[in-house]
Amino acid sequence: MRFSGHWIGMVALCGISAAAQAQVEIAWSLAKNRTVLMEPVRASVRLSNYSGQTLDLTANGNARLSFLVEDQPTSTVPGTGRPLLDRAVLIPAGETREVDVNLLDAYRIIRGQSYMLTPVLEFAGVRFSGPRLSLEVQPGLELLKRNTGMPKADDAREITLRMIHREQSDWIFFRIDNPTSGYCLGVYELGRLIRFFPPGLEQDRDGVFHVLHQEGPARFTHTMFGYDGEPRGAEYYVAQVGGIRLAKDEDGTVKVAGGTLYTEDPENPGMLTAPALPPSHPYNRALGEGTTGADKAPAAEKPLETPKKSRVPAASEKSDAGSEPISW
Repeated sequence: MRFSGHWIGMVALCGISAAAQAQVEIAWSLAKNRTVLMEPVRASVRLSNYSGQTLDLTANGNARLSFLVEDQPTSTVPGTGRPLLDRAVLIPAGETREVDVNLLDAYRIIRGQSYMLTPVLEFAGVRFSGPRLSLEVQPGLELLKRNTGMPKADDAREITLRMIHREQSDWIFFRIDNPTSGYCLGVYELGRLIRFFPPGLEQDRDGVFHVLHQEGPARFTHTMFGYDGEPRGAEYYVAQVGGIRLAKDEDGTVKVAGGTLYTEDPENPGMLTAPALPPSHPYNRALGEGTTGADKAPAAEKPLETPKKSRVPAASEKSDAGSEPISW
């Protein structure tokens, strides 16, 4: 027993020594802990190298970064075959690097449910693990759906606007699918959503999809996407709920009607400024007929008159008050 215990202790010391010579610390975080189905699952991984060697995370390097994606306690999600890192990463000894990854590209996270995620770095025969975090994937509430193109054709498209609740707000998403191949072409977050205004969806003559939704009390967002799901930009408008809409002309052009566009600040390129507010009193504040013109000034108020004191009749004068006879 003593001999066996001695060797067990030696093996444990050797394991600790090997771990000390190849020590790597992993810290990471998810951009969103709750996502809509097929939305990119973005994460930031921080790798600190204390091994004394350079970590080479290229395809033929000496280290490999991966994730353990669990959809059940005893089940893991298979990979897609695409690399997790889209660029070469080298971490010299004693230095730290942060890498951004999209887990949806590398793993088949295609079901609406909860997942447990754990980053794993393999280096020098040792597996280093980071914290285990949870991810909630929701199908999302379907707000609007539209199909374009001929059924079972390669150019058929299915457009849906979906909503989920996260960060104490409602968020709207644009999803485009190819129903023929069953492939999702993209899911894009459009911003916060106020439910008072129903979102609008139109397609112009060039095949571009236009989405209009309310993001603030008086702020509306107009977002455009190509026929294959590529983003075409966004515009912001100030308007009232009952006065703004997507209008389609006879020639197939789609534009926003009833709103005032945010403009770029000439002094700060890339920054948008809100349209000028209307005057605080665009109408005449005076009440009454004949004063509806905005150019008319309200009539000047008359000075208050001092109330006259009632005169008490003298004793010689006869007062009419109570002088008539009363019959019971």
